[in-house]
Amino acid sequence: MEKLNSTIHSALSTVLVKKLTKNCINTIADFLQEDVEKISKITKLDVVCILDIRDIIFKKYSAPSIAGTTLRTKYLTEKRYLETGIKRLDTILNGGIPIGFLTEVCGLAGSGKSQLCMQLAINSAKPSNSVIYIDTKGDFSAVRIQKILEAHGLSHKEMAIIMLNINIVQIFSMNDLISLLESIKTKKIVFDCLSLVILDSLPCLMFQHFGDNNKIGLKFLNMFVNLARCISNEFRTCFICVNIETRWVDQEQVPDLDDEDDNFGEPAYFEIKNRCLGKYWRHIPVQVLSLQRAFESETKNCININVIAENYNNPCSKLQCPISINYSGVF
Repeated sequence: MEKLNSTIHSALSTVLVKKLTKNCINTIADFLQEDVEKISKITKLDVVCILDIRDIIFKKYSAPSIAGTTLRTKYLTEKRYLETGIKRLDTILNGGIPIGFLTEVCGLAGSGKSQLCMQLAINSAKPSNSVIYIDTKGDFSAVRIQKILEAHGLSHKEMAIIMLNINIVQIFSMNDLISLLESIKTKKIVFDCLSLVILDSLPCLMFQHFGDNNKIGLKFLNMFVNLARCISNEFRTCFICVNIETRWVDQEQVPDLDDEDDNFGEPAYFEIKNRCLGKYWRHIPVQVLSLQRAFESETKNCININVIAENYNNPCSKLQCPISINYSGVF
């Protein structure tokens, strides 16, 4: 919360601010929560003047009031989903990726996360929309984008327009990521018709901050989440974060039911799946797309992926669909 200062009101001089600070009234919140008569005794200002200062603070820092009918009209008329351009994926997402929220794409290494993100960038940039692709691994392939566009028979002019609409930004630290998002939020960097922001991938930046007693990582993650949510909501855009899924096999000794001496039988093995970035991140994305390769049905020229969609608002409902990746992209 912002500290009290003399610029808030002409009657609130520097001397009075120091007096309030000595009485443990340091911030604007402290000033609003304190008894008016007590503030009057400390500052020697009359009650009317103090109430006037409070009104100015409320007007400056309070959220603007919105009528219920305005909110309803906004809800009914605003675009709520961004179509992915992949019909089967749009079907399980009830129309597309939710606008104004964070969506996560996760999976094991080699499960097609970056390939899907590149395809989403292409499909979102086609209607002359801007896309920001934040590359944290240094492996974004403009050649791959070009090959996909060529496979769809686009002219050189159409290909150039789409590729210009995909803005590639290479980021290799959380500090740089926060600076970029703050510049977008404050409109120091402006993208016309911004429809999609892709961060590929977030764990690459966070791994250096992981640790039992490392609070810096949680601080960065919290700042990122707040900025990403603000940008998504204010610019009515989708924000996709690529995450890594880890799996390992554990074993457990199971008692032998046929053994009277309660001896243990053969150990039972079970698989544990986990999304990276910890417990704090677990409920941040509204939509999670989990990618799993279907090795048994793959061919030489085509990779098959099973996509499982889980919505935070309805975690019990998990829909899935197959998608394929080949030289012409994701379909």
